[in-house]
Amino acid sequence: MLIAPLYHKIGRGKYANSLETLEQHFAYIAAHFPSVLPGEDLPKGTTVCLTFDDAFFDFYHLIFPLLQKYSLKALLAVPTAYIPESADLTSQERLEKVATFPDKSPPIPSPAFCTWKELQILSQSPLIQIASHSLHHRPLTSKHIDIENELFLSKKLLEEKLSTPISSFVYPFGLFSQKAQTLAKKHYKYIFRIGNAHNISWKNTNQLLYRINADELLSPRFPFGLLSRWKHAARFFINTARGR
Repeated sequence: MLIAPLYHKIGRGKYANSLETLEQHFAYIAAHFPSVLPGEDLPKGTTVCLTFDDAFFDFYHLIFPLLQKYSLKALLAVPTAYIPESADLTSQERLEKVATFPDKSPPIPSPAFCTWKELQILSQSPLIQIASHSLHHRPLTSKHIDIENELFLSKKLLEEKLSTPISSFVYPFGLFSQKAQTLAKKHYKYIFRIGNAHNISWKNTNQLLYRINADELLSPRFPFGLLSRWKHAARFFINTARGR
C-alpha cells in the first residue's frame, strides 16, 4: 500500500500545519514507515510518499531541514511561473510573504517561493524529487489556458534550470480533464491528483496517483489510523471505478 500525503506550508489555516505538528508527524512516519520517491521500489506493507505543493520558501527554510533530520523523502511540486531568480528580502520577510500569500491574482514571480538557486540545492539532495505543478497553477479544466504549454513548458523549464529529469506532474487543485490526462501521459510517468485515497502501485489501474490531504493535521498519526485506512481504501475503489 502506498500512501501519499499532501501538504502545502507552515502556518495556520486551511493549507498549513504548524512546525511543531509537522515535526511530530514526521517523527511518527520515520519511526513506522519507509518513505519513497516516485519510481522507487515499494517494499511490502505501508509505504509513504510525502508530497508538497507550490514550493513556498518555507519548504526550503523550515521543512527541508526537518526532512533531513528524520531522513524522509519528499516530492516537491513547482509552479514555474512563480519562481524568482533571486530574493533580496530577509528570510523572515520572505516567511511573512508566505504566510500572507494571496489565493487570487498573486504577483508572479514572488519571493514567497523558493528561488531557482534554492530549488537547485533541493534537487541535488537524495531526499528530494522535483515535480512540475504547471506553469501558472491554474486548473487544467479551464477553457482559457493552453494545456499543452502548462504541461510541457513547465517540465522543459525545470529540466533546463535544474539539470535533472522531471518525471512527475501534480495537477493544480487536483483538477483535470480527459484531454489533460491524455497529454500528461505523453510527458510524465507519474501523475498525481488529490482523490483522498490509497494507491496500490506507482501506476494504479487508471494511471493516476491519489493523495490524501494532510494540511490542518488533527493528529500526528493521520492518515495512518484504522478508520482512515478503511476510508481511504474504499475511496481508492470508488475513484478507480469512476476512472478519476
